[in-house]
Amino acid sequence: MHKLFYKPENAWVGDLIPYYDNGTYYGFYLHDPRIKDREYAEETTWHLVTTEDFVHLEYKGEAIRRGGDDRPNKNAYTGSVIKDKDGLYHAFYTAYNEKFNINGKSIQSVMQAVGSDLEHLRTIEKFLFVSDGVRYEEFDWRDPYVYWNEEEQCYDMLLASRIKGGGALRGGCIALCRSEDLIHWSYEEPFYAPEMYITMECPELFQMGDYWYLVFSTFSDQFTTHYRIGKSPRGPWMIPEDDVFDTRSDYAIKTASDGKRRFAFGWIASKYGNCDFGPWEWGGTMVFHELIQNPDDGTLRVKVIPGVRDFYSEPQEEKKALAAGAKLQECAGGIRIAADTLGAGLYEIPKDSFSIEMDIHVTQAHEFGIALHVDNGLERGYFLRMNRRRGEAAWDMWPRSEQGRYQWQIKGDVPYQIETARRLPAADDYHVFIIREDDICVVYINDEVVLSTRMYDHKGGYAGVYAVQGEVKLSNYVVRTLK
Repeated sequence: MHKLFYKPENAWVGDLIPYYDNGTYYGFYLHDPRIKDREYAEETTWHLVTTEDFVHLEYKGEAIRRGGDDRPNKNAYTGSVIKDKDGLYHAFYTAYNEKFNINGKSIQSVMQAVGSDLEHLRTIEKFLFVSDGVRYEEFDWRDPYVYWNEEEQCYDMLLASRIKGGGALRGGCIALCRSEDLIHWSYEEPFYAPEMYITMECPELFQMGDYWYLVFSTFSDQFTTHYRIGKSPRGPWMIPEDDVFDTRSDYAIKTASDGKRRFAFGWIASKYGNCDFGPWEWGGTMVFHELIQNPDDGTLRVKVIPGVRDFYSEPQEEKKALAAGAKLQECAGGIRIAADTLGAGLYEIPKDSFSIEMDIHVTQAHEFGIALHVDNGLERGYFLRMNRRRGEAAWDMWPRSEQGRYQWQIKGDVPYQIETARRLPAADDYHVFIIREDDICVVYINDEVVLSTRMYDHKGGYAGVYAVQGEVKLSNYVVRTLK
């Protein structure tokens, strides 16, 4: 059966390196075979899928081979692709072999592969670009992003690096190097060094309209992808109110554009043991979103790609709503849900692989949100808690953990999955679109905010809207499956 979210057979998707060319999006990605238990990104190479609509993907196989055990590129990690003035494609990527070290620490370096087309890239064995060891540390020198600097008439390379001798926890920076020929590179002053993070992975720079954007991913104070806004390609860089694209589970997001629209490429992390209580892992399943710009202030919002929205297209017959601790009243287009404490209006749903679309109007409520894969007593399942007072939406699940010896050992002091928390738009009306496939769930709210996550333990059951001490209206509720 055709799947919406792509994962290679017997392997996982790591960082993506997106590139657009002549009507096709090229999704290079780190192919992680996970050879040993709890070890990630070993013997990793670049593989490639292509797409024109983000729904139908064609796997093209291995794109860049890794070197042998005695080569710097024993592992081929994240980078970027650029076409030179002669039409030759250059892929710059991170090379890593733990046996290569300086002062007892393994180093990272940059290597380059070239090709006359994007499906046949060959590594230039003599090209090896390492840190200067003076301005920048040698052991964090990765994720090269190369682009043509029109103003300076040269090629710039941004890298995830660290200030030499900088703090261990806040010395991360985005390094800058320059070249006229893509072969010889100079070391420049840091492009961005906010003294906030351990490292700033997968840097990217692009322009939309009157604004420039600097994108990078972090795992220290928050495991996420950030963006900054500037009026020039060198900043100054402003932090928007909501400076992330998705939840913790969708990491290392990079983007590509056809010149009119821009799309985010990321991966939804798996959880160890394929269960809700397992820790997040590195690598997972490919996911795409569309980025929309507010031209007034440059802020970006995230919406579902139209083809992705329409993937599940067969409406299911709506059955009568079930009241769970609430009073339900039928009204135009839906039901009103009133609860003195916790209550919900629920509908039966398929086991998995479907979409749900709904509108929620909040009359007043202490708390409200989405119930998904719950039982009729709301004892088990997932709850998207939408807190207007705090302006926050986040996933919760019941139970939150395996219960310990005592009745109270159930993680009662963890109010929700904090790593899934996102900004909730201030509104009385919310349009919600949910995609549920296998163990993946992606939720879009008001075509502004997306929350991606994994859901392993609960399937089938019911979905709907819950309220705590309040009244909400659920309308235009539609469940769709594959034809």
